[in-house]
Amino acid sequence: MFHRISLDKITPTLNIPSEQIVSASLHNPKQHESRMTSEHSKLLVVLGRGYGRIKIMNRRFDNTLLSVTVIDEELFRKDCINEDLGGAAAHLLLIPYTPLVGEEYLGEMESNYLKHVSMESLRNLILSYKLSSTFFIVTPEYILYDKLKRISTIYPLSRASIKSLDRKSIEIVLGRLKKILDTLVYDGYLKKNFTGYSPTEKLIHKVSSEKTLINTSEDLEHVFRIYISTKQSTVLDFIRYAAIDPSTLTIPKIPDPEDYLYITTSLGTQPFPTRLTIEEFVKNMSGVEMEKVKVKRTGGILNATYTVEFYKDGKLEKIFVKKYLNWSDFKWVAAWLWALGVKNFSIMASTRMSNEVFFINKLSELGFNTAEILHINWKDKLLFQRYIEGENMIEYIRNKGLDKMQEVADKLGGIMAKLHLNDITMGDCNPFSFIFKSNREVYLTDLEQCSLKGLKPWDLTELILYTSHYLPSNFVEEFAYTFSKAYIENGGEPKDLKESTEPKYTRLLSPLTPFWIQSRAIKGIQKILMEKECG
Repeated sequence: MFHRISLDKITPTLNIPSEQIVSASLHNPKQHESRMTSEHSKLLVVLGRGYGRIKIMNRRFDNTLLSVTVIDEELFRKDCINEDLGGAAAHLLLIPYTPLVGEEYLGEMESNYLKHVSMESLRNLILSYKLSSTFFIVTPEYILYDKLKRISTIYPLSRASIKSLDRKSIEIVLGRLKKILDTLVYDGYLKKNFTGYSPTEKLIHKVSSEKTLINTSEDLEHVFRIYISTKQSTVLDFIRYAAIDPSTLTIPKIPDPEDYLYITTSLGTQPFPTRLTIEEFVKNMSGVEMEKVKVKRTGGILNATYTVEFYKDGKLEKIFVKKYLNWSDFKWVAAWLWALGVKNFSIMASTRMSNEVFFINKLSELGFNTAEILHINWKDKLLFQRYIEGENMIEYIRNKGLDKMQEVADKLGGIMAKLHLNDITMGDCNPFSFIFKSNREVYLTDLEQCSLKGLKPWDLTELILYTSHYLPSNFVEEFAYTFSKAYIENGGEPKDLKESTEPKYTRLLSPLTPFWIQSRAIKGIQKILMEKECG
């Protein structure tokens, strides 16, 4: 049974002077009801400042029992902008509504709240996936379902309305949410593409610089705000006049937000939840059964890296698969402890994987050669890339002869200068991270320790001294000199080269490269610095 409602019916029932009402709105989970009330409808009344509280009660209008939220204007504004009440009132704006009075005011509050909801969802994504979230594609559905899932979990009184939302109503809210996301594009926080929206580095920096609790604590924070920040005489006072609907006892079945989240790969957009094994990926990509696939572990005992070979249409195909190990991977624990106080290595698998995904894409955009990403299995920490046929720097020099050393040093000096000019550091900058192809192109690999605005001198120290370990001692000075010369000539800062020779960095390489070898490399660096000073 539906009944039409008007302001004339509201004021007597609530015993409120009409001039005190800032806005009144009827929220219908089934939008086709329009101004007609039903058992699923909710009435929101915002009163002028001075009311000072929020109260939720049931009132009968004609033959319909309606849930009514009455709230002070200042409190409502704060709940819309920052969920100061945990969204106890503001969440009603996620349900299509008909303004009875104060339409312009309600539109402003809706924009504030949808912006808060969007930023909250994006912030959680960034806290979880760090820099790599810039290559995620977020849809309005992801943000809406993420919020509905959260609010229905922490605030039972929202559940009946959320359960009653129909497809038409969802589309109305999504349309409004899309307009807010477009304003975030204008603000520089999102970039728009054909499928949806991606966070920008500007937004990543904003979130990273905020003092924010880890995202898993936010639901608890909202619960606290709902029941404490309302400043009632008791924590449940503001809902004591509301009848509890049995439907509030069960959480609504809401589509999984992650089904509307995508990531970009060289093979196209990939639904985020997709988690293929090596066998499944090869079969999906080529139709080849696993018994015809050769999987070879290519790293050492501490490296979970694999080369996968199979024939497709008579042609040999290769892919590279990396399994990220967590802190129990001794390599990173040892490196972190040894470099403590100088260089902070990332040791958590999720952080390293996120880093690598970001920098593979970022460096490619900047014109560097990186191996294309084919598939990402976030759950199992598996990264699939196109295999790069070539030799690492040490193999290249050994196989091509020491007469190629100068060419290699010159090329690497230029690459490192270009990296540093873009404020990117490799973090773990060793000679095995550079793959030389037969056409002399150089590919950058193993990018999990890369960072923005990191320690440039450490990059230089590690690359020069690590490489020096593998060179005949009488070639070390020449390598360091040629590399440093190319670094400066391509825009690298001489002060970073100078700092790279300081003991706080060189001591970290002493277990690998003894001081008498280090002294030859340092001599080569100092030689070019002196030449540049002399003009």
